[in-house]
Amino acid sequence: MGIIPPRLYPRGRLVIAPRYLGILALPAFVLLASEYLLGNFGNSALLLPASVKVETAPLLELSARYRFLSAWFFYFAVCVIFIAIFFSELWSRHSPRSALRILLGLVAVVAFTMVFNTIEPAWMGSFEAYELLGKSLFVDALSQGRLRACETSLACDGEGAFHGMEVLLDKANHITSLAAAAVIAGMVLALARPHRPYLLSSKGLAAEAVILKEAQDTSSRYLYCSGILLSVGMVLVLSWMKWPGQMIADPELRARHAELVNAISLYRGVSYSVLILSYYMPVSLILMVRIERFHKAVAAHGNPEIAEQVAGFDINRIASLEAFKKIIAIVSPILASALGAAVTFEGIGG
Repeated sequence: MGIIPPRLYPRGRLVIAPRYLGILALPAFVLLASEYLLGNFGNSALLLPASVKVETAPLLELSARYRFLSAWFFYFAVCVIFIAIFFSELWSRHSPRSALRILLGLVAVVAFTMVFNTIEPAWMGSFEAYELLGKSLFVDALSQGRLRACETSLACDGEGAFHGMEVLLDKANHITSLAAAAVIAGMVLALARPHRPYLLSSKGLAAEAVILKEAQDTSSRYLYCSGILLSVGMVLVLSWMKWPGQMIADPELRARHAELVNAISLYRGVSYSVLILSYYMPVSLILMVRIERFHKAVAAHGNPEIAEQVAGFDINRIASLEAFKKIIAIVSPILASALGAAVTFEGIGG
């Protein structure tokens, strides 16, 4: 029987090492690259001929508006829920030092993402996706939609539902910055370790198994949260991108515009999936290294009782169903964009 190196047994709250906060920069760079590519290599000056159904425009606009409002409300609720989950776990499981570190990282991520929906530097090109779809079409089609808020609290300047769309999307962008930062930070917190450890032998190995199992559970939970958040976000994106399309009178132009919507939604879905990979893969790889190191320690110990304890946690086995669920979570934004592309409203549009 080999000599056991001393192992850590968890006591107190979790602490995240400062070096792991660098993972927060990876999704920021992915966002920067995707927006730069879209803003500078897309066409934000698309002009479409005036071709809106005048006689049925009010009903068509309202039906599309209510779909957008449904998607917006659902997305907002999902964001609030995930933000609440993150902060509840942060305050209940992590030390004040760890909470302060991750909150500073959270502020940095939110500030960076706000650049894309508030400051919008000129060198990055256009960030407004409706400009890629023809701003004139959105203005012409949606401006005729009456909005109650324009008569009470908003200065719409005759833009009606178009101005309402801008206001609601702006609110969605703000909460997206916080919700996305929360799920990213929650994923990084899977790498946190127990505070105030003390040394034990065989119990230390069993405790390490618990730590690794909880870390894997945390990373999986925030991976699924990421997939849900960005998939619901894709539904919201599609709901407003398709808003004016059904009002186009020319059938051929309507079909071509729908193809453009599908192409841009596919780009968004791919960028969202790459965004998930940018912070899930580093965390997953670090946990794999820890698990491999742990199993070497178990093998060196040679104690069958510890092996049985460890086997009960099943941390070395990657079940096919679990792997499949993780793959689905990663590509779910792409699947959502593809599903949304298949949904049309031709029956309503006539």
